[in-house]
Amino acid sequence: MAAAPPERARSVFGSSMSPGMEKAYWYFLRVSGVALVFLAGGHLLITHYLNVPSETTFDFVSARWANPGWRSFDTLLLVAALWHGLIGMRFSIADYVRSAGGRQIGYAAIWVFGVVFTVLGLITIVTFDEEMSRTNSGPLSGEIWIGDVLGYSLFVFAVVTYVAMLALAIWIVSNLRHGRPPIYAGDIGQYAWVMHRATGIGILFFLLIHIIDIMLIGLGRDVYDHTVEFYANPFIIPMEILLVGALIYHLLNGLRIVVVNFSASGPSHEKKYFWWVMGLTVLLTIPSAVIIFAKEVF
Repeated sequence: MAAAPPERARSVFGSSMSPGMEKAYWYFLRVSGVALVFLAGGHLLITHYLNVPSETTFDFVSARWANPGWRSFDTLLLVAALWHGLIGMRFSIADYVRSAGGRQIGYAAIWVFGVVFTVLGLITIVTFDEEMSRTNSGPLSGEIWIGDVLGYSLFVFAVVTYVAMLALAIWIVSNLRHGRPPIYAGDIGQYAWVMHRATGIGILFFLLIHIIDIMLIGLGRDVYDHTVEFYANPFIIPMEILLVGALIYHLLNGLRIVVVNFSASGPSHEKKYFWWVMGLTVLLTIPSAVIIFAKEVF
């Protein structure tokens, strides 16, 4: 969810767009964000609390998709999460890409990625053939190197995450040592905004990787299970826990934004709500971290 109020919509979505479309995007972020509290929250509960990522094997997914209800759930999750993230990405493009041509390229890329990954995800869910995949008789079955490519992309994602956090810590410590406000001299709301954007971008990029690795289930059982094994790697585990915390924060802060936007008393309580969000994020992340370490490490 993006925190921009309606009056900023033109600066966010580009002056070439109609006011009606700008408002539609703004509302879509909020409506889809509320839906994702249940969709993404439910998915997180299943894959990071009741189970751990390395347990979401071929047998786990095939048993889940044997139920049309779960296929429908995952379809709604795919569409809502992907387009929520991509439309939210427009905010970053509008804010950080200064040239009009660069913004148009960025906006076009969003639509290309949206269409391609929506199609890939829907085809995977709708056409999944358990018998063919279980017997490894599907296209490219046995090509374990495909799983390696996807698995090692998780290492790249983890390295970027760890380096970014280390750079942020160094920046904050340096500012504090020189008596400067860390990063920003504003109030709590600005920190909430920065964290919301950073977690949103991180979640979106992981989602794109995740859509591709789920697609491998159609190539064969062995390829898919080999990819899932990477989630148990000790180097990846801290990134998984950080991802859980990022998703929880993003969902809860998104609700905070909705309350601030649509309730009369919301703006006067936004700082208090922020601390509630932070506290709940920590409290809800800890159980997942304990479960992941208990099952993956010990």
